[in-house]
Order: sequence, then structure tokens, then C-alpha cells
Amino acid sequence: MGPGDYLAELASALEEYRFRDVRPLTDQIDPASFAPAQIKKALGQIRRKRLFVELEHAATLFHMAGHGAPVIRRQWAQSLLDQNRIAQALPTLESMAAEFSGDPAEGPEIRGLIGRAYKQRYVNEGGAENLQAAIAAYKPDWENRRGDYRWQGINIVALASRAKHDGVDPGQTLDPAQIAQSILDDIDDQGTRGTWDYATGIEASVALSDRSAALDWAKKYVRHPDTDAFEIASTVRQLKEVWRLEGTPIGNELLPVLEYALLQRKDGSVEPARLEAAPSHTGFEAVWGPEGIVYLQWIDTLYGCCSAIARVSDSATGTPKGTGFIVPGSSLNPAWGAAPVFLTNSHVISIDPADEAPLRPPEALAEFTRLAGRPKVALGELLFSSPRTEMDVSILRIAAPASAKPLEPNPDLPKVSDDPDAPQRIYVMGHPGGSELAVSLYDNSLAEYEQQYVRYRSPTEGGNSGSPVFTPKLGCFAIHHRALYARQLNEGIVLKIVIAALQRKSTAGG
Repeated sequence: MGPGDYLAELASALEEYRFRDVRPLTDQIDPASFAPAQIKKALGQIRRKRLFVELEHAATLFHMAGHGAPVIRRQWAQSLLDQNRIAQALPTLESMAAEFSGDPAEGPEIRGLIGRAYKQRYVNEGGAENLQAAIAAYKPDWENRRGDYRWQGINIVALASRAKHDGVDPGQTLDPAQIAQSILDDIDDQGTRGTWDYATGIEASVALSDRSAALDWAKKYVRHPDTDAFEIASTVRQLKEVWRLEGTPIGNELLPVLEYALLQRKDGSVEPARLEAAPSHTGFEAVWGPEGIVYLQWIDTLYGCCSAIARVSDSATGTPKGTGFIVPGSSLNPAWGAAPVFLTNSHVISIDPADEAPLRPPEALAEFTRLAGRPKVALGELLFSSPRTEMDVSILRIAAPASAKPLEPNPDLPKVSDDPDAPQRIYVMGHPGGSELAVSLYDNSLAEYEQQYVRYRSPTEGGNSGSPVFTPKLGCFAIHHRALYARQLNEGIVLKIVIAALQRKSTAGG
């Protein structure tokens, strides 16, 4: 496949979320036939969709074919950082820093990635030496105003502020408030250069404890036409991991605003912030204008839904196996009473060997990761189970935590949009790959209904088995159960069909 065809096919696959096609496409190319500009474009497109394994693979092919441009090696190292493989990335970056120290374009980029590597190591492991190394990597380009120096400067501000919070020696005398003000003065004098400057404005305002300015920058940031899910997700991660804003007064206002904006974009995926109080009306009104109260209610409802969702794991080993959620028993079968019951897939928990489930009921724990103390609750009696080849649902008794708010099954199904440019949104909430609770993943448009199934373009991972599926107004109407890889769709079971099956079973006396 020639470079032009590859770039066209790659762009199509990425736009249509056919992510599994990216590596096979890349394996069809002759990497030696690509010009440097074509390589840079291909790597940039892959990275934009956060396909870091595929980025590593493509950069390796181009490098092994004899392309020596530093951007290829840098992108390769960056793909490792984005996979949290810091120990593998750092030697390459440090070697490149010596080799390209004088390069006006690559030098600052490489030093910035070294700073990022040590910053992430500090977040992961602590250690004053990691924080000091990160600051030392960022500082020269900030002081000499080289490259994207505002990005370098704001990371110094974040790390110096974190050092003060943690009681860690930053290794040098720094005044984060002075640097933050200098960055804002620079933006005011020189103007913004792109969407990242708005994110920088948010952080600088946080450093100065200027809540109003932080929200004003957030308003401009989320409304900027070039701000996509990648940028917002990076900003949210920085505010949570480095600034530790979760549960703080400014975090309670700022993080819901950014998370709402992230969920309105293609590629949006959110691990909801842990708030010490309900999201503030003020923050939403400041960002969204007079209609802001609508968004406040939506995000508040979102956080409430999260309390009903649990990660299912093996009680003996702690290994994550899926997701589940609680609903009032009477909403499924009046005979079960109002106490919550727990729904998951029968291919996650079952007593039928044909379901090939990894867990039987006594072996399963439900961990409510969004509740204080992350309570782990044993599951009780198996009330109902449908084979994985039919409805793939298991319903069990549970003594749910008092602070968990059960989800009411939504009686109305969202309609499939007739307009391909305005698809119907749905949301999947679960534990992808056994990780922390995440809301929606990538494109989340409703595709079709067929018998008991609802299908949607909301790519999920293995740990999403048993996740609740929500309407645009956050009514729970289905339970996710599998991916249809050949069609690039995912599939859930409509809860109305489950309820009808339970009614037939009750009527029949089963």
C-alpha cells in the first residue's frame, strides 16, 4: 500500500473508530517509501486517537526502515510514556536530549518529555529525586523561552505547588505564584497560540487561587474549536493527579465542568471526579451561561448513577472479572421487594457450566469504587439467570451499602437517529479492563435494535461486561454484554425484555 492510500485508509479507520484495523493497515505499507512529512502525519493521526500500542508499532517500522528523523524516535518514546512504560522510554529520551540539545524544534520537545516522564514517576512512586528531575528538565526552556515554553513553565508551577503540598524539597528556590503570573502576563502580551494556552490559563489561575479566572479560562477552553477529547482528558488528568483538586472547593466547581465537556465530544471518556459536595451551581453558570443549571442537574445525576455501579472481582484473588449494578428488586419482579438486587452478565457470574463464567455466586465480590471506603460486598442468592446465548443476565441478592443509590430501569428506549450527522448519544458506565469506573468510551452513538438487543458504537473493553447503558437523560435502559468486532459495534440487552421474561416466568409459576 502506497503512502497516499495508507494515509487515506488510516484517516477513515480512525474517524469510523475501526481501531482494530489500524495495525493491519500499517503492516501493509512499505515504510521506506514514505516521506518525512507523511510519517509525521501518520504518527500524529494515530496518537490523536490515543492508540499508543499502534503508535509504538508504526514508529518502530519507520525507524527500522532507516528513517532517522528525531520526531520518529520521540513519538516512539512518547508512546511508551503514554503506556506508563517510563523505564523503557527514559534512556531513549535522555540519549536524544544529548544528541539534539541544540535543535530548536526537537530539543525542547524532548526535554519536555523527560520532564513528563519524571513527573509521572513522581505521581506513581513519589520520591523527591523524581520531582526534582522533572523540574530540572522543564526549567531551561522556560527560562530561555524556547519551544512551547508556556507548557514547560506551567509544569514547573504544578510541580513546585505539589512539592509544597507534599513537604518535598523541589531542589531549588521556586516561586510558583510568580511563575504563574509571568505566564499569564506572557499570554496577555503575546496572545494565545492555541488551545493548550487556555488549559495553561486554568492551571495558572489555580496556582494563584483565582477561582473566577480559572472558570473563565475553562469556558474559553471547552468552547475553543480545536479543543478535543485528547486535550480535555490531559487537562483533567493533570488537575487530578498533579494538582490533586478532587474534593477541593475549586475542584468541585472546575472538574465537573471539564468532565461534562469531555463527555460531549467524540472520544470522550471520564473517570468521574470524587467530590466532597454536590457540584456548585456557580461554576456551571460561569461556564455555560444562564442555562447552566440544566448541565448541573445532568452531571449531578451522572455522579449519582455512579454510586450504583460496582466492579465484580474474584473474592479469593481480587482479580477483576466485570461490572454490575444495583436496581430495586421490585422494579424487576414485585415479589422480590424493594431491596436492591444486583445485575451482571451470566458470562461473569453463573452456576451453569455452559455460560463459561469465571465466578459462581459465592466466589464474587462487588466493589463500589465510587463510595467512601470503596466497600466490597459479597453477593447472595442467584434469583434469575439467562444463558449467555440468550439474555446473558444474572440477578443476585445483595446487601448493598446504604449510600448506594439503585438505578431505576428506564421504560422508554432512546430512538435511533435518522441523521448520521446528529447521532443519538448513549452512555456506558463500567470498569473497562478492570480499571477505575469510566463513563462512556469514544464514539457513543446508538446504532440499532434487534429483538432483545441494542447495538451502539461505544467501544468497550472486557471489564465492561455487565455495565449499565444509559439514555441521553441518564436513564438506565440496557446492560452491556459483548462486542461485535466484525461490525465494530457493541451490544447490550434491553432491560424491558428482561423484565418481560421475568413476568412470564412469574406467571408460569417458575
